[in-house]
Amino acid sequence: MSSTKSRVGLARRDTRRENVYGALDLVRDDITPKIAEQVMLKPNFLSSENQLASTHPDAIRGAIDFLLSTPNPPDEILVAEGGNEKVSGQAFDNFGYPALSDEYDVPIRLIDLNQETEWEQTPIILDDRSEYIVHMPKTVLDCPCTISMAVAKTHDVCVVTLAQKNMIMGTIRKEDRVKMHGFPSHKERELPNEARILNINLIRLARHLQPDIAVIDGTVGLQGNGPGGKNTVPFGIAIASADVFAADAVMAKAMGFEPLELGLLHYAHELGMGIADLNQIDILETPVEDVITSFKPHETTPLQLQWQEEQAMEYLQA
Repeated sequence: MSSTKSRVGLARRDTRRENVYGALDLVRDDITPKIAEQVMLKPNFLSSENQLASTHPDAIRGAIDFLLSTPNPPDEILVAEGGNEKVSGQAFDNFGYPALSDEYDVPIRLIDLNQETEWEQTPIILDDRSEYIVHMPKTVLDCPCTISMAVAKTHDVCVVTLAQKNMIMGTIRKEDRVKMHGFPSHKERELPNEARILNINLIRLARHLQPDIAVIDGTVGLQGNGPGGKNTVPFGIAIASADVFAADAVMAKAMGFEPLELGLLHYAHELGMGIADLNQIDILETPVEDVITSFKPHETTPLQLQWQEEQAMEYLQA
């Protein structure tokens, strides 16, 4: 694990757009060197119909506002996601994303990653400990700067779903996603086994798909039996960091969960992939203690917390 500190901006503003801009602005010195000629914003489109479960375009606006305020703003911005939708582009259209191109001078390209044709492959493990090959899109892997634009939500396997998980599960090939849980189909998924497998597989893929910058919009959070649904929490915050695991850890704490009790964050911290110990994180502007709101957990959370795996290090190092 690392002995250095990570910095996380925690903003509490009047609007979602101001929240996201404010969180990024707090860690401007950490983020500015990462901005490249091409920047990808990766929203979360869990649903093409339920805006509450998906990244709001005003969060994207806040991020673009920030990018254009940097000394060397990008020449092109990609907004890329492999959403849960029946027709390609449905989520973009339903949530009003095409309007972004008319609002800014910088070219903005909307990309449906479900239409990707070039992939790189990496193995994950299944519940029976056999291997399965996952396909990762070259569009994402080749981008010089990626920003995960997540939403603060509870989850049915990982307790919470935040910036690192968003970067992985909405980019890999659609038919590979259920295999990340360790099972061939959704109807075969079973806790706590899938919690053990999914947390390991997320770490394996984070070695390839770790975003350069993490943003988590908590202006309105989702609680209870997430990651879908409409059980909202008026939260009023946003978080940003150049360390995705630090961002996830601070948001998890703000939602009322202990970061190092969560499999993904525990493993990442132990492996030195990022900082998830709040004692090693500088939280800027707003103390996390001032915003902690106990989200109602998913009803299966006790099973989800049984993510520990005896042979974890063998599988995590693969």
